[in-house]
Amino acid sequence: MKVQQFNENWLFGKILEEGRQDATSMRDPSPRANSPRAVTLPHDAMIHEKRGPETGSSGNGYFSGGKYIYKKLFYCPRDWAEKTVLLHFGGVYRNAVVSLNNKELMTHAYGYSDFTVDLSGLLNFGADNLIEVAVDNSELPNSRWYSGSGIYRPVEIITGGAEHICFRGVRISTVGVEPPKIRVETRAVMEKSSRVQVEILDGGQVLARGGGEELELDLPQAELWSDENPKLYTCRVRLESENGEALDECLESFGIRKLSYGTDGFFVNGRETLLRGGCIHHDNGILGAVCLKEAEERRVRMLKEAGFNAIRSAHNPASRELLEACDKYGVYVMDETWDMWYKHKTPHD
Repeated sequence: MKVQQFNENWLFGKILEEGRQDATSMRDPSPRANSPRAVTLPHDAMIHEKRGPETGSSGNGYFSGGKYIYKKLFYCPRDWAEKTVLLHFGGVYRNAVVSLNNKELMTHAYGYSDFTVDLSGLLNFGADNLIEVAVDNSELPNSRWYSGSGIYRPVEIITGGAEHICFRGVRISTVGVEPPKIRVETRAVMEKSSRVQVEILDGGQVLARGGGEELELDLPQAELWSDENPKLYTCRVRLESENGEALDECLESFGIRKLSYGTDGFFVNGRETLLRGGCIHHDNGILGAVCLKEAEERRVRMLKEAGFNAIRSAHNPASRELLEACDKYGVYVMDETWDMWYKHKTPHD
């Protein structure tokens, strides 16, 4: 599927206590008081809020929360009528409600997990469409750290033809390391006569190739991934018609490694490994909660240069940008899900 950034030309406004702010004028980005203003995602609404001892909490840096509205007007080509169209949100804090052309499509409560909204067949083709995301982070405190508010991670719009490789439909797993061997599984919407072709690349060199929705490939010359040698390869998956016409293509980066642990320690590729780690939250300091690839890479790189080889994402799922940086620089990750189970740590967990 084709993935495009969907971060520009949004309007942002705050929903007032007595009702929804007037954010209906999609062509008026003027920064007047109580008027919608133009923003580029990712965007942290909380860092622009009032701050003081009477608002928020110490964990949130005494910033207040609120209810917000994001809107984007975009043109939908006529040929999308036959396509699968998805809208992918990396993270919205929190209680997101997504609407298309004033029709509610989806709600997503948790602020740290990504989610996808299916727009297929619901758009006005050959015309403008209005995406609206309402966000409610008004009940504080709901965490023990600075949470931020709004659409703080990137947004993507994803399109695929009648036959396509599903979004995140390629899974690469290690079968063995002596010698290196991987399994590639592909989920695709396809005709019976179509086929999946797989190539493993090291730069421009093809190391192995094969066909099928599930296959195993030997890579006898491949290097193993570890914190000391974070070697990555590229898996290129092509969906082809019966006559060899390319219908879709997907590229995935991956490493090959074996993890094992027990009473005698933790081992990577058969070698005992000590985790020299630190806990990090999702925010980027004075930038607030906005998730920027450059900022995530900088943080991981600085930790690695300081001698760390592991990160614990305290206490929520890490962004894709952070995980990709850890792959690149050689950092192990304890990717947490949430901060509490049955016992709340703050009133609005």
